[in-house]
Amino acid sequence: MIDEFEADLEVRGEELWVLPVGDLDVATAPELSETLSLALSTDAPAIVIDLRGLQLMDSTGLRTLLEVQSAEGGERIAFVPGNEHIQGVFRLSGFLETLPFRAADG
Repeated sequence: MIDEFEADLEVRGEELWVLPVGDLDVATAPELSETLSLALSTDAPAIVIDLRGLQLMDSTGLRTLLEVQSAEGGERIAFVPGNEHIQGVFRLSGFLETLPFRAADG
């Protein structure tokens, strides 16, 4: 069974939420990158990337998230923490302490 990857955008008040679901890896990172570019092109004052829908993430997925966070407008981005595996990738790479994580409810 192949898990389909999706990355949806959802407006929640003043915030634009990016909702990736599935496995974020070398095969699916371009789709997320495209969705994140769309999000950055909006005038939303805050962009929230909700990582709770991700099952797995590899180094390509991590790089995609780091690149968008350092892109122009990336200062508007915050992350909702994902599962233990996802957070472990951030922890092992040393980015857990440097990225703006927040609670799902703000």
